[in-house]
Amino acid sequence: MPLDPHLFQLYLVAVAVLVLAPGPDFLLVLTRSVADGRRAGVVATLGISLGNVIHALLAAIGVSALIAASPALFDLLRYAGGGYLAWIGGRSLWSALTSRNADAGESAGVARADSVRLSAVFTQALLTNMLNPKIILFQLAFVPQFVAPELGHVAVQIFLLGNVITVLGCCYLIGVAALSAGTARRVLASQRMKTALDGLAGVLFLGFAVRLLLTERKFA
Repeated sequence: MPLDPHLFQLYLVAVAVLVLAPGPDFLLVLTRSVADGRRAGVVATLGISLGNVIHALLAAIGVSALIAASPALFDLLRYAGGGYLAWIGGRSLWSALTSRNADAGESAGVARADSVRLSAVFTQALLTNMLNPKIILFQLAFVPQFVAPELGHVAVQIFLLGNVITVLGCCYLIGVAALSAGTARRVLASQRMKTALDGLAGVLFLGFAVRLLLTERKFA
């Protein structure tokens, strides 16, 4: 393995702490699992994991550095990501406001739309991850600190280290999907609880959007 064993051990500890910190990815998997079931949560996890792999690849080949070095490109990504999170939050709030008038008969059509919904969940998760410039900053400011240039293959080291968060994050989020889906029936048995969940998710996503829009381009 072209990695320094000591640095790698330190990196594992640091990444484990970062993975456990709640963020948009965690919230998305949680809400999709509770609302649409365990399979939707796993699909969202796969979308997020693919986004992490792509971010690691872009960092390894230098594309992420170009984006971070360009104020215009970084701001474009920041605004797009913030706007997308705000859109998800707005939809959740709208769902909370309109769910009081939901008809119980709507559940009959859920099975027909299941495959379409899962593809939409995957796309939503992928975009949520890909449009987050904080991940670019993580790849550029954090990962290189654990690269050992004397071992050579720096791009390979960056790619491997960048995907550690993919593996650990995937395992963690699948656990979140499994546990949260297990309580879904009890939570969603009450329309009032579902409305409260949508409202809370909406507020949190809007909060993540604001925080993302305030992200500064610092990676040195």
